[in-house]
Amino acid sequence: MAICKGVFALIFLSHTALADHPCTTEVASACAERPNSDIATCLKDPEEHDSPTEISSECGDFIALNKACAADIEEHCEAGQFSDDTLLCLTKWTQKENLSPKCQSVMEWAAPSADAEVVTDELGMSDEDYQEKKAWQAKRKAEREQAMGTMKDREKQKEIDRKKEEDRVALEKFKEEDPDGYEQMLEQQAEEKRQKAEFKRRERAQAAAAERARKKAKGEDEEEQETNARTGGRKMNQPKSKGSWLYSLGSIAFIAALGAGGFYLVKGSKGGGGKKSGGGKKRR
Repeated sequence: MAICKGVFALIFLSHTALADHPCTTEVASACAERPNSDIATCLKDPEEHDSPTEISSECGDFIALNKACAADIEEHCEAGQFSDDTLLCLTKWTQKENLSPKCQSVMEWAAPSADAEVVTDELGMSDEDYQEKKAWQAKRKAEREQAMGTMKDREKQKEIDRKKEEDRVALEKFKEEDPDGYEQMLEQQAEEKRQKAEFKRRERAQAAAAERARKKAKGEDEEEQETNARTGGRKMNQPKSKGSWLYSLGSIAFIAALGAGGFYLVKGSKGGGGKKSGGGKKRR
């Protein structure tokens, strides 16, 4: 019962958070945990109020409208009674001829603005009314989908919790009835856990070894590519070409020849000077 009340309160709060209706304040004070279909009865009976609440005249008219048009709202208005769209649905989004005579008569004084609306088509709806209805339908669809998703999640969680509780009770019973079997089960579970951990450890070690091998092979390839780029594709210890050696040898031979020629020229000059000196001494 408490869960149901919480769901009703959640639905009501989601409606009132988006927009207000003439009884928003009164419902929040007196009948916050009632479903929309029971709000009218709750508001009209002070003994059912959660806290003492005074009903305004606008809210009184809205209560009368919801009670008189209950069947019409159920048929034409998806949001239901006491929603922020109840008046819009009855006055703009539903043809007046499709409403019951009782509902029409109450609407004449409970929703007087309905006759003042400017209409543009046979349904009594303007372009603005169509846009409002389209937006309202999209909003309601999103709210329904969200609510359904929340309900499914709650049901799934409840089922999980129920299964866990059943397993816990069965385990406690097994422990009491067969202590030895219970101890063996715990030992088996511990061994299975250890084996799984060992298997995972080996898997990680193998993966790490494979990764190191891959990085090593990739590193050698990258080093070779870097060396080729630096040397222009020639290896560092590769000998020079034959043409380069011949050019070097020719240069050395030329330099040696120049040195030898210079040496003999200087020597010859010194030898000639000595003979001339000797000839002079003999004549004297």
